[in-house]
Amino acid sequence: MALALLALCLGATLIRSASSLPVVHLVPHSHCDAGYRKSFDDYYHSEVQYTLDSMLVALQQRQDRRFVWEEVSYFSVWWAQASQEERQLVTTLVEKGQLEFIGGGWVMHDEADTSVYATLNQMTLGLQFLNETLNVRPRHEWHIDPFGHSIFMAELYSLLGYTSIILNRVPDSVKQQMKADKSLEFMWQSPFSGREIFTHVLDMHYSTLNFPPAINLEEKAAFFVGICREKLGWYMTDHVLVPFGNDFAFQNATEDFASMDEIVDAINSNSTAYGLTIRYSTLSEYMDAVLSAGVTPCGTTDTFWSGFYTSKPAQKLLSAVQDASLRALETIRALSLFLGNGNVEEALVLAKNTSAIMQHHDAITGTSFTESYNDYNAAILCSASPVTYTLSSDSVSVLSGLTEANIAVVVVQNPLPHDMLSYVSVQLPQGVCVQVLDAKMATVGSQVVGSMVYFVVQASAGGMEVYYMKKASCEEQKPIRGGPMSGPSELEWAHGGLEWANGGLQRANGGLEWANGGLEWTNGGIEWTNGGLQRANGGLEWTNGELEGPRELEWADGGLEWAHGGIEWTNGGIEWANGGLEWANGGLEWTNGGLEWTNGGIEWTNGRIEWANELPQFSISNGAIELNFNATNHLVGWSSPASNGSHSVEQEYIQYVERKADLDFNVCDSTNVYTYVPQLEDTLVLTPNNPPTTITANGPLVWEVTQTLNSYLNNSIRLFKPLSSDFTDQYSNFVEWQTNIGPLPSDNASSFTLSFRTDLSTDSFVTYSNGIYPMRRTYNSSVLPQGNTYPLVGGAHFDGASPQITFSVLARRSMGVTAHGGIMEIMLHRRLPLLFDPRGDDDSVMTDSVLLGFVSSGMAQPITMATSMSFTSPPTLHFAILNSSEEWSSGCMTAWSPLQSLPQDVHVLGLDLLDVHQDVFESVDVGAFFKLWDILAIQETTPDYQEVQESFKGDDVTIELNSLQLRSFVAQLKTNHL
Repeated sequence: MALALLALCLGATLIRSASSLPVVHLVPHSHCDAGYRKSFDDYYHSEVQYTLDSMLVALQQRQDRRFVWEEVSYFSVWWAQASQEERQLVTTLVEKGQLEFIGGGWVMHDEADTSVYATLNQMTLGLQFLNETLNVRPRHEWHIDPFGHSIFMAELYSLLGYTSIILNRVPDSVKQQMKADKSLEFMWQSPFSGREIFTHVLDMHYSTLNFPPAINLEEKAAFFVGICREKLGWYMTDHVLVPFGNDFAFQNATEDFASMDEIVDAINSNSTAYGLTIRYSTLSEYMDAVLSAGVTPCGTTDTFWSGFYTSKPAQKLLSAVQDASLRALETIRALSLFLGNGNVEEALVLAKNTSAIMQHHDAITGTSFTESYNDYNAAILCSASPVTYTLSSDSVSVLSGLTEANIAVVVVQNPLPHDMLSYVSVQLPQGVCVQVLDAKMATVGSQVVGSMVYFVVQASAGGMEVYYMKKASCEEQKPIRGGPMSGPSELEWAHGGLEWANGGLQRANGGLEWANGGLEWTNGGIEWTNGGLQRANGGLEWTNGELEGPRELEWADGGLEWAHGGIEWTNGGIEWANGGLEWANGGLEWTNGGLEWTNGGIEWTNGRIEWANELPQFSISNGAIELNFNATNHLVGWSSPASNGSHSVEQEYIQYVERKADLDFNVCDSTNVYTYVPQLEDTLVLTPNNPPTTITANGPLVWEVTQTLNSYLNNSIRLFKPLSSDFTDQYSNFVEWQTNIGPLPSDNASSFTLSFRTDLSTDSFVTYSNGIYPMRRTYNSSVLPQGNTYPLVGGAHFDGASPQITFSVLARRSMGVTAHGGIMEIMLHRRLPLLFDPRGDDDSVMTDSVLLGFVSSGMAQPITMATSMSFTSPPTLHFAILNSSEEWSSGCMTAWSPLQSLPQDVHVLGLDLLDVHQDVFESVDVGAFFKLWDILAIQETTPDYQEVQESFKGDDVTIELNSLQLRSFVAQLKTNHL
């Protein structure tokens, strides 16, 4: 569990009333997970609908009863099925203040693994639904179950105009200290914009107090008062919030309320003796009471974490890819004004809803049970199908129809607000190769590596560009450096003249051949086959254990000595004793079936060949970055203009065997889907058991090294030819590191990490909260590794003191990361086959890529941000087979340029029809940005576009933005290009 180091809030104003009794605010709620043990639909039909139905009945029975509701996704299902009378009842209860919607998001989203884009999407869905159906807008966030809290929440909810946020899951040691210092309520400040929001941390869990068994009403009231008076001592005012509810509570709300009504009435009927009063409250009622008391809490910018980050990584990647497709479709729909196109609208609604559900704190986190996990996957695939059909096609199925008589059109769409020049990769059908052409039918440079073809595409900001593919003949691909192609039976080692095929070793230069157990050494005239030694020139023959000649033979001239069954031939360097053959000069040793060739670094034991020490060092270079590998094929060096010279960098895959829990266990003391508890004494550095490395591509566009470590783990390292002469582009700064991993072994509960050891010295590193906001983390060597592991969303980096160089890692999906002493370690995959908890037995297979690079420290943040945006939102490709290029160009555009490219340090997080929300740090001329439209009016709004903050008119609108400031706008546009 990651340790949250809290700067304690001292000197806050303590307010106690001398004229009135303290008030206990009992807040009834039902925490309904959008999937966990059951799927979303199963939960709704078996539990949630009964909570909503019975809650409405119970609230009518007593006017002092209250209820708060968080998950808009469930309420939207109920609303769609509700009668007009039920809908009117909800409206009435909301207007009377008995029912309050809090949070307002589609789900109670996770804060660690989610991106800003996905978070905004799920908040917008929920708030728009509440606005359209009930004309209500929540003012308080209820985030009681996410496993840790991000500083982005202070920024987001203050931007949304919220009054407060309720948190819960902070590390217990921090919570206890906050109780002691009365700092459970504070102003949570954004360090980026200075915005702040009143924040309340629950002093205990969100469930109802557990009463001792077999006690009467008076005893219950006294017990309850005792607990509440203790709670009052932890806060600054005479008001205390006490949750009343639990997971999927109030399915029989009348009965649940009736039990608590007795206690409430008993306390209030004797409030003077008890020293307090108690009431049912909504969050608004509690917050109004606290804030009207004149409390002035201290401020803090701390972020609270409690750890997990990497469970179910395949689902995290699938969700990230779906979000990228959704963003691309939103952009196409907005810029081409597809409003009203039924297919597009249906695809968007489904994709947005699914993306929103996936941000739930038991979905993207990987903490759900099997039924819910499978349902999440099915939902992503179901929603992705119409989105990807709208945007792109399966290249393998489409290009399978490519012949010499037709042509394939490839439509490239750029989802980003910058002009794009980028490599794309297209998977080809088996046996199919292609020639790539641009819209003018000029050849575009391309390179086939394995089953992928790589080529460069360009498209304007938010625009499209057309390319074509013709079928071409395939050239044979051979590995450049010797290594396993399909296994050790095909090993060739050219430099030393060694071949090993199907169990036969041949060392041509030395005249040695060993095949199927038979050794033949031609130059020396020795032949040893199936136990028989023959020395032809000397007239000696030994067959089946019998030597023909004297039993104590010494043959001095030829250097052969045979004594008691042992043959030694000195000049030739062969020694054969009791079945063991040793050839010293040539470095070959064969003992009891095991072949070892020392000088060449080959060891063959019990049918397995290992390639050890004598491989030459090698390097690959794209003209900007050079990667150096040592004789054992490990990456050891990096040099590039951006890195200001050469740096050492070593890579390892590490397996952490994790501690399993006893039956009576604390969830934080042993491994599970929430926590990461490695047994450091059992840490394994994964080393190759075969000659691991093959150079599979050596330019002119792509350089690739493939390494195999074992049956479930291999990786590819790729360089691409730079696309800028000044070495400022992505390909001059970053290397793609692709890992293919799984299914993991099931014998231990283990996490697998990818580690990079550099020559930069640092004990702090930076992660980007929710993919945007940089947070510096300081490695604390006094706590365990899990206490120094943080969520990686988008990127992470650390700086070297001298020279000013930064090492960065960028990821497509969320994962855990830690760094210290020049080492960065990212968590790739986990498998936790625990008998008491089936959630962690993840047998998925995944292909995952990260980018790594050395860049100038002064450019680390903008380069990291820009590269992360392009890495997580790549261009989309759409394929079709046509008879000729004229069939396309005669009726369709070959290029489309709807936007003026923004500066590279300006980013559009989402572009939906009429909606733009930007996170940038300079001035933006909005009229110039929408170059194909005139702006009739533009309004600045909250991030969900519901509340207008300021209005502007005309095209002459320039937006000023500070660093990392997020502002949202709704623009009314009129086309100027028809």
